[in-house]
Amino acid sequence: KTSRVSAHTHIKGLGLDDSGYASPIGAGLVGQEKAREACGIVVDLIQSRKMAGRALLLAGAPGTGKTALALSIAQELGPKVPFCPMVGSEVFSS
Repeated sequence: KTSRVSAHTHIKGLGLDDSGYASPIGAGLVGQEKAREACGIVVDLIQSRKMAGRALLLAGAPGTGKTALALSIAQELGPKVPFCPMVGSEVFSS
């Protein structure tokens, strides 16, 4: 069986400790500690069923790690959570 290899195959989660704080290097992510901690809060809200909806929109400049954070959220939520990356032109087309 072959497996697909993509740009973010090294990401295994958010790299947070038990208290929800991010280590500088963890689970395949480097830096972005505050963003990873904020994503940890989102994961906690989803797992406690206090956040409804089917999608999460991350906005920001190119190259800031949005796709990596989105993939790590999906990894934290478990294997049954799909990860469907999209670009803005797929959503807002004329």
